[in-house]
Amino acid sequence: MVGLFQKLQQRSNADLSRVTVSNPTVRSADLLEASRLCTADAKANILHGLSILELCLIIAMKHLNDIYDGEPFNFQMVHNEFKKFIQRKSHSVHNFEKPVVIKAFEHLQQLELIRPMDGSGTKTQKEYQLVKLMLDHTQMMEALHKYPQCPTDVKQWAMSAFG
Repeated sequence: MVGLFQKLQQRSNADLSRVTVSNPTVRSADLLEASRLCTADAKANILHGLSILELCLIIAMKHLNDIYDGEPFNFQMVHNEFKKFIQRKSHSVHNFEKPVVIKAFEHLQQLELIRPMDGSGTKTQKEYQLVKLMLDHTQMMEALHKYPQCPTDVKQWAMSAFG
């Protein structure tokens, strides 16, 4: 309950102004909003700010997770999956140069949406370093539904991955 009231304290001044000395009660709507803030999924929220390219890479990784039953994958595998989508199905996503795609992949790693698999002991080229997707089905579906102006072909590709 303490965490709930801390979240209430973090809300905007307009919301806090409802609770005053003359009106000391907290409404149920205030508690519901605080609860929503407490349970918001940070990773799903991060997904809403991704570029279309980064979202496509996440979808490609989901395809690879399905194909290889959750085994780690590398950038080259993700890039190949993305290129297949671009060549066969996409009319709205550009065919980005490989260095741009690598930067997007690295950004996903910085956001901790993918994590490198340690323990190889040897230095591997970054394109071949094994990584694991740190998102689950629910997080990806929520992000996809809330993603603003997502191209139809990308949504269809994603739905085939999440099926």
